[in-house]
Amino acid sequence: MVASKAEIRSFDDFREYSLWYLRDVGLTVPEILGNEFKIVLAKPKDDEIEFGDFAGQKRFRGPEDFPDGEWNGRSYIEILANLANIQGDTEFGSNEQQVGLWESAPSDYDRKILLSVINEEFRHGWQMGFFETDVIRTEEAFTAAQSLLERRSGSGEDARLLGAFNNPIKDWIGMYSFLEFMDRDGGSQLTLLARSAVMDLTRSMLFMLREEAKHLRSGEQGFERMIRGGKLPIELLQKYVNLFAPLGYDLHGGERSTNALIYYKLGLKGFYPSPGRESYLERPAREAFDRQLFEDLAHRELNNRDHGYKFVDLNLNGPTQDINKELLNGITVTFYKRALESHFQKFNDLIKQHHPTGTPELVLPSIRFHRDRPSIYAGECYDIHGKPIESQAVYERYIADNLPSENDQARLQEVFAEPDWIAPPEMDVYKTPTKVQSTDEVLYQTVFGDRRSTRYTFNLSTAAEKREQEARKSKATKSSGDEGQAFWAFMDSETD
Repeated sequence: MVASKAEIRSFDDFREYSLWYLRDVGLTVPEILGNEFKIVLAKPKDDEIEFGDFAGQKRFRGPEDFPDGEWNGRSYIEILANLANIQGDTEFGSNEQQVGLWESAPSDYDRKILLSVINEEFRHGWQMGFFETDVIRTEEAFTAAQSLLERRSGSGEDARLLGAFNNPIKDWIGMYSFLEFMDRDGGSQLTLLARSAVMDLTRSMLFMLREEAKHLRSGEQGFERMIRGGKLPIELLQKYVNLFAPLGYDLHGGERSTNALIYYKLGLKGFYPSPGRESYLERPAREAFDRQLFEDLAHRELNNRDHGYKFVDLNLNGPTQDINKELLNGITVTFYKRALESHFQKFNDLIKQHHPTGTPELVLPSIRFHRDRPSIYAGECYDIHGKPIESQAVYERYIADNLPSENDQARLQEVFAEPDWIAPPEMDVYKTPTKVQSTDEVLYQTVFGDRRSTRYTFNLSTAAEKREQEARKSKATKSSGDEGQAFWAFMDSETD
């Protein structure tokens, strides 16, 4: 629940409030408080807006440069503040999902991964708080920055903005699935925003991408290690894939989106950059989309009367660069899915090496499967291969049989009891710290372990007071400052 008026008026305020946040979610441990957090702004290769209505102009420095006007009733600065709010919300939300995994870590290496990811996700959320308070500097941006520290992963009025960041991660299969699917979506979003029309947003993304690359490799490596261990039934791992892959697809937004068009026009998000030297933009649009998605978009255009959202003027028969820009999310999610497809080829090779003959391969679900709003597939019934299911009742049984269940948790406890259920890493992803380059600008270097008190530690927001009242009603025996609190445990008020 966001307070009616923001207490935060600067990044210094945001920095002070961050100590309360760390205490409130159970992250006041030496490995966090002793870490140096900082804002890092990297230097882009050029200073020119690449696409949209302002292409060719210099990147915008601040509100004084932003264009006037409204797009679907919102100003440039409102759209920008909302983008930063969503990005920052995912960073803090992921911390809250992962904070309870320390004690169940399979090895010290897995704890190192967890600690590194939490430190960096917190810093990424900080970077967005900086962007709201130091770059945008409007009342809406101050309120958004405060809300980043006040919302919590879960349910209720102060839940995180996106559903994927409100589901608890209960075990290490979930942890590595989160890194493989959710963080890979994060990589998609950071990659797009790194080419934005706003200088300090671009500069923020460039350093965040250096850190995010390790998260992505950690997720891929986690799957490799779980398969190489040879103890985890592949059919159970498949159920986690079935749960997390559609969430990753959903995070890319609707495959047809008015917002995508607006972001393109404003120079904020454009075409996903070509992974190699050859640009795909001049090639047929068919090649830029997932096969099933392309077929469904083309079908909707031919039969648009069957859909509440009219699928007209999509320009699917020409080169990719000429498509209706409302389809840009469809291209981004296609690149995301194709990266995962290459991983699954490797995973299936490992299954052949480390599991008995006849063990089924892992299947990356169809982009049609188990989707939610705003996807064009929301409410539709398909199996993991993208084949239609005959009725809602049959679909619901199919979903129940193919997503993780309580019975699966009982089986998994037997697997987790074996110390070698996950193989040791073949390389240390975090052996080398992420480097700050000589051309980077570093601001607000902070070690929270030296900050014994702050004006916000006990001057809690409306949302925090509400949680404390609920904790007292449930006769909680510990407070946020209790020295006897279990290492890495949630606050009592967060487990109700």
